Parts: sequence; structure tokens; C-alpha cells
Amino acid sequence: MKNTENKVNQLIEKINENEMDKKVTLVLSESKAEKCSPSKIEEIRQVFNTNPRVKEIFKNAINHILKEVFPNNYYAKGKYGEGEMSGIYDLEQEGRSVINKLNTNYNCFCVLLRDVNKVLASKKQPPITFQESNLFEQLNQVKRFVNVIDEYKDRIFNPDSSTFQSLMMVLGRTHAWGQKREDDTVEILKKEFGKNNVTSVGKLGSSEDMIGGIDCEIIVDDERKTAQIKPFTNTKTEDGNTIIMGAGNVKRYNTDWLIFAKNNKEILIFKNKNCKIIDGNFVFPEENLIYTLS
Repeated sequence: MKNTENKVNQLIEKINENEMDKKVTLVLSESKAEKCSPSKIEEIRQVFNTNPRVKEIFKNAINHILKEVFPNNYYAKGKYGEGEMSGIYDLEQEGRSVINKLNTNYNCFCVLLRDVNKVLASKKQPPITFQESNLFEQLNQVKRFVNVIDEYKDRIFNPDSSTFQSLMMVLGRTHAWGQKREDDTVEILKKEFGKNNVTSVGKLGSSEDMIGGIDCEIIVDDERKTAQIKPFTNTKTEDGNTIIMGAGNVKRYNTDWLIFAKNNKEILIFKNKNCKIIDGNFVFPEENLIYTLS
């Protein structure tokens, strides 16, 4: 009798697990592809820029997960072609996939966080949140986050899932916008410094961009200058410093110049010297601004 009762309980437990799996599948596949709200995106951008360890943990986990879910599309450095970096190729297009940019994209982090929390809610588990948490708690939250992503990786990165479609939509748009910003900025630089003195560097996933952070090279007075091109929304001046607002992912670069483009109507060029990162923003001594172009 006891054995029969145990078997019945096990069967009920199994049925409940199957029902929960069905709910999770629905959560990950039924809603339409969509991006996050601007306020949520800004929240994650601030986390990335003020707590780089969160971005590092996320980046390393995503790199590992993508390699596992797309084994036939993964190539080690130099294996897809000479000079090609390691990553996913021939996925949505021939050549290097935009999905390789997922690992540092705070817009996609937001999409994943939204959909993972839907799954946790369906399982009656507490959500993952980065609001009003200190730096240490943020690390605990991101570790839990990447563990859930890893648990459901085959469903999340299924081309039929809405989450995957949302990620690819966001990556496609941000890559296109970033490329247009770079192209338009390079054209303005050519007018200022001469057509033959400005060279756009690399392509999607090039070693120059990924390792050196180099978007373009400018020859000035027979001297080569390397530059990274970033967006910005506005600037503030405080205590002899210029603060750049809305620069996207903020991190240290080894280029000679940092160039900021505002809707391709205003270009600010700073010497990359004594630059600080404060509260997730680039901060330069005022004298570092060497060109203002439009």
C-alpha cells in the first residue's frame, strides 16, 4: 500500500513538473518580439557602467552559452578565416553573426532579464532585480541570472522563441545604428582632415575593434591617431572637467582619441589622456577637447 502511495505521489509530482515545463515554454515562446522600455534600458546601462564586474560575469557566461547552443556555428580564433576572431558565424547571415555582440549589450541584457523574470514568476520564484541594490548584491543577482539563462538556454536561443527573436531584432538595430553613426562620423572627419587621411578600421568583430577599440585612424601632421567613436546626448562642465552624458557602454580605451557623435550633427574629439569614469560617465579635463565639428 505504501509503495502504491509513493508511486502515485511520484506520478503527481511528475505531472506537475511537466505542466510547469509547458508554462515555461509558453512564457519563452508565445509573446511577440519586443525591446525593453527606455527606463529599464537606462537602469541596466547604469549597472554596466558603475559595476563592470556585472558586465564581465554576463559576458563570460554568454560566450560559454552561445558556444554550447550553436556548436556547428562556433569557430575558434583564426579558424573561420585569417584574422577572424572566435565566435558564432553563418547564423542569420553569412560571416560573423551579430549575436556575438549580445555579451556586452545592455539592451539585450534587459530583454533577457524581462523574460527570465516571467519564467521565475510562472514558477512562483522571486524575480531578479538590480534596483536599489549595492554592488555586492548586484553580483549575486547577475550570478543567479546567468544560471537561469544557462538552465533554459536551449529554449531561449531557439530561433522560434520570442526571446531569441527579440534579441536578434535588438542586436540588428543597434549594430545598424552604430555602423551608421561610425560611417557618418568618418565622412565628417574626412571633410575636416582630408579624404585620404581618415580610414575606417575593421568590420563586425574585427580584432582592431574588439581588442584595440579602434573604429578609425586619422593622419594629422603626418602622425597616425587611433580613435573610438561613441554616441552622446549632452555634456556638462564641472570644476574644469567636461562630463559626457549618454555615451552607451562606458569603459577605458587605449586609443589616442575618443570621438563623440550627437545625431551626426555635432562631433566632439577629445585627447584620451587623464580620462576618468565617474558614475558611469566619461570625464575629461576641459583642455582635452581638441576639435568640435558639425
